[in-house]
Amino acid sequence: MSKVMKIVLIVLLVIVLAVVGLGVYVLTSMRSNAVETVEKPVDFAIEATEEPQDVTVVSDEPTPTPTAMPIYQEDTKQEGIVNILLIGTDSRSAAEVQDAEGRSDTMMLASIDTDKGTITLVSFMRDARVHRIGKSGRFTFYNRLNGAYNGGYGGGGPGELINTINANFKLDIQEYISIGFDGFAALIDKIGGLDVDCDQAEINFINHRITAGFVNEPDIVLNAKTIKEDPGVLHLDGAQCLIYARNRHTGVDGGEGNDYDRVNRQQEIIQLIFDKVTKEMNEQSVLALISFATGYVSTNMSIDTMSDLAKILLTKGMTFNKASMPAPGTYHNFVDENGTETSMLEFDLDEAAASLNALLYGEGFVPTPTPAQ
Repeated sequence: MSKVMKIVLIVLLVIVLAVVGLGVYVLTSMRSNAVETVEKPVDFAIEATEEPQDVTVVSDEPTPTPTAMPIYQEDTKQEGIVNILLIGTDSRSAAEVQDAEGRSDTMMLASIDTDKGTITLVSFMRDARVHRIGKSGRFTFYNRLNGAYNGGYGGGGPGELINTINANFKLDIQEYISIGFDGFAALIDKIGGLDVDCDQAEINFINHRITAGFVNEPDIVLNAKTIKEDPGVLHLDGAQCLIYARNRHTGVDGGEGNDYDRVNRQQEIIQLIFDKVTKEMNEQSVLALISFATGYVSTNMSIDTMSDLAKILLTKGMTFNKASMPAPGTYHNFVDENGTETSMLEFDLDEAAASLNALLYGEGFVPTPTPAQ
């Protein structure tokens, strides 16, 4: 069951806190177990001489035991653009977040163009079939992207996930923010809920998750209030927003849904949170929210970076762009050696990298292609 993507809320809160001069202690605690960044090994590259092998995942549990991997340094591709990987996991405690426990069912790049005043949200699909890194630090096999963090095949936490995305999509991500999902509903409640445009199918989905008694749902969902209103712009509380953003079962037109509908809802919630935090909250309410949120957050962002971003985000009217990788219609379901169609999304990685680089850096920016296999 996929978890909601809610990390931009934390990005905004910590940078707002930094710029008003309140957050040194809080921000330091968030960085207490940050993944280190080291020089990239000279032989760190997707193998050009031998086709990586596919790995069959036979368990939802990490096999072998996850081994933490550092983040490898990448040269900045364009000044003025800050790329932050937002990782939403199913961790339920501060200790699990700090130790990269749980699975990264949501992985989203927040690319902030400080010159143009844009925030581009790029959702990486969890079932994207990419080159994965083994414990040797080499790209030796193919597997789902979300396994690079943890689960499925011994992922290496934020470090391996960032290194994998950078290598497959030719990016320069160096910073991340990770948060577990357990406190999401409470955080939304602390900012007073959100006004979300819901159709009847979405209302039915929310009410069903509340009333059906699913044993894996958190208590805050099982104890939530059902929606009595007609479709339209509804004021949702934290638990209702949590369910809404996890919905992949209904489409935008009320029909059958998929993972792309889910990430669209997640991106919508992020923009609504951004608007509310930046337009309606004062310093006192931000401080109270940050104090609550620290137990759920892990990041390697420096206080200087947060402060610099805060000055930009609080003074510019930011415009949002949204995308997914792979983009809809650019993939097919991977068929394994036995002729069985899998749920992994197979697509041209070089074409996807070129498209993403053009989106982030401009049409004239073309990444170096992966050598032919």
